[in-house]
Amino acid sequence: MLNEKQLVTDIAQQLQTLAGAAPSAFAVLGSGWKEQAESLISVEQRINLADIHHWPLPAVAGHGGELVVGQLNDSDKRVAFITGRVHAYEGYSGAELVRGVRGMIEWGAKNVLLLNAAGSLSEDMPPGSLMSLSDHINYSLPNPLAGGEFVDLVDMYHPEWRAALLKKCPDITPGIYAACIGPSYETPAEVAMLQKMGANAVGMSTIPEAIAAHAMGARVMAISMLTNLAAGIAGSRPNHQEVLDTARENSQRATETLRLALTLALG
Repeated sequence: MLNEKQLVTDIAQQLQTLAGAAPSAFAVLGSGWKEQAESLISVEQRINLADIHHWPLPAVAGHGGELVVGQLNDSDKRVAFITGRVHAYEGYSGAELVRGVRGMIEWGAKNVLLLNAAGSLSEDMPPGSLMSLSDHINYSLPNPLAGGEFVDLVDMYHPEWRAALLKKCPDITPGIYAACIGPSYETPAEVAMLQKMGANAVGMSTIPEAIAAHAMGARVMAISMLTNLAAGIAGSRPNHQEVLDTARENSQRATETLRLALTLALG
């Protein structure tokens, strides 16, 4: 049986065979981010994740199951989109959560953009707002480095890349993302606790991928689309359909932000 490092290497080798040279950057497209993403590239390869051995398959509504590779419009740079992710609440381990991201980085893609849908912890950031992660609070997600090395996470979310994006888009707010395992939404008491801890948004993903990518030496940026107010804020009672609807309504702005973030990563 292959160990985790061998599984990641095998994924990287499969990607090399299926798509040739690695792209300069890739994005993991969480809920609300994938609807118009392909309009940003000239598609060269479309690969079913099910055709990549050892890649855990997304199954949650709002997440796709493809790897799309192509040339970014008005650029000579290749990028890739992973159209969905798996989550700890589906029963996956920390290593499984990040296996695809690790495979992409080992293939040679060194700029990683992680996108998600999250709940806002403040009425000052209403549904439809975008938040660039400046830091995180890992409340209950598994750490993909368990059993491995110690890693410094200061400036894990690349400060220069983030600053360049915020300069171009001053309406995007920098903030701290907290993650809970889910799939149930947080209780009002948990939301109040996270607010007191200094978090600005809460979700159920992204942090393990960011840690794994940073540990491999990749540049990382993460952006949340705030799709709902967290439980108890202004009477909010979150539900997944609200998340999907808000994400869909704001997909055009998300796509414009995705294009700009990738352009800044590629220089």
